Amino acid sequence: MRQIAPVNCIRIAVCDSRHLARAGLIGVLAREPDISVVAEVWDAADVAGTLRTERPDVVVVSHDPLVMDGIAVAEALGSCPELASLGAGVLMLCDSLEHDELLSALRGGVRGVLPVNGDPYTLAAAIREIAAGAMLLKSPTAVGLINRLVSRSPGVTVVPGSHLARLTHRERDVLSLVANGHSNCEIAQKLTLSEATVKSHLYHLCQKLGLRDRAQAVILAYETGLVRACPAA
Repeated sequence: MRQIAPVNCIRIAVCDSRHLARAGLIGVLAREPDISVVAEVWDAADVAGTLRTERPDVVVVSHDPLVMDGIAVAEALGSCPELASLGAGVLMLCDSLEHDELLSALRGGVRGVLPVNGDPYTLAAAIREIAAGAMLLKSPTAVGLINRLVSRSPGVTVVPGSHLARLTHRERDVLSLVANGHSNCEIAQKLTLSEATVKSHLYHLCQKLGLRDRAQAVILAYETGLVRACPAA
């Protein structure tokens, strides 16, 4: 499926190996005036090509480890400089994630995780947040995921806080706000900066810390203790 997206619409690629589920997602998103599905993908091997040709803002992936592995999709997109430069955010739909799977998802570049049986309003709102550059970390569900992420169980690498000494005070401020799920626009408003300056700070802090993207910056902020997870409501 391919359609011409109206100007200023959020461009979406829907990735699901199941035809009926894929059609259902497309039908739900078709009701949103500011969201346009420009591509549908049923084979994980086709996701990269779709990004190159359709340039979606957000890739919605129904996670199925056997057919459409959302974690592997995000890692493949993030590890390729050409694809990573396109800036598409990955929103993963899944029934459940184990601790190590969540960590792999965020490290791979997934910007948000929602349950498969979530409501259409929540899905549309999540897409808008991710398109704006935010991580989906504000809901009680997301807080619970982060709490599991930062619990010191086996397999989780704790990053020394000394890593943050490389950052300026302003870069630390930006990193903290990014980790709390704020978009570039929201950070600019809070710090009284231009959005371009926020992007510059984010770029430089990622360069200093050897981070690939926003998702990895969020993980480092929690692992160093710069940001603490709050109890879920």
